[in-house]
Amino acid sequence: MPKRTRVEILVDILDTLAHDPTNPTRLATLVNMPYDRLKPIVRELEAKGIIRSVRSERSTILELTPKGIELLKELKRLKKVLQDFGLSL
Repeated sequence: MPKRTRVEILVDILDTLAHDPTNPTRLATLVNMPYDRLKPIVRELEAKGIIRSVRSERSTILELTPKGIELLKELKRLKKVLQDFGLSL
């Protein structure tokens, strides 16, 4: 299996959170990434306002912001355009 590109990883993270806001550890499992590799990406996405951390009694939950939802839509649109031309991310 070829390595995923950074864009593919971002789409996986955003798409996962769009369907199921979750804690960072579970997110790492769902997107098939080691937590230590996921952590800096999560920090960057939070800093850019694409995702946010919501603290609960038991854990921290990551969820998409409206900006994140818009980015995911655009990335999916771009992916479709590229596929229509026989290209990939």
